[in-house]
Amino acid sequence: MQTGESSPRRKIEPLCGKIGRSRVDQVIHAFYTRLRTDPVLHPYFDGIDDFAEHETHIADFWWIAMGGTLQQPCQFDMLERHRPLGLTPAAIERWLTLFGDTLTENLPPDLAAQWLQMAGAIGANLERHLL
Repeated sequence: MQTGESSPRRKIEPLCGKIGRSRVDQVIHAFYTRLRTDPVLHPYFDGIDDFAEHETHIADFWWIAMGGTLQQPCQFDMLERHRPLGLTPAAIERWLTLFGDTLTENLPPDLAAQWLQMAGAIGANLERHLL
């Protein structure tokens, strides 16, 4: 490289741009379809009256976590929302397993792995603060 020449800049694309909002929505819907019949996890979700609204809220959460923005910003307090549920380490592990299976079925391997890594960090945070 000669003096005065700049090196090419790498563009870092957030995960939301790689996956796209419609696929985030698809993954969340597929996950909650599976979750609602899971013998370990479904009891944690039995009190939800409007699953479509809940899925949208969760998809919004993931969209923001992946670097996206929303027209109507909303707050997510993950710890306080989960505190009254009485989660167990087994429930968190099961959640991660089902979520990983859903990601693998709906996304290319590299994108599934990146999203699952984020989910694992969230699961670890829940365990650290709630259990």
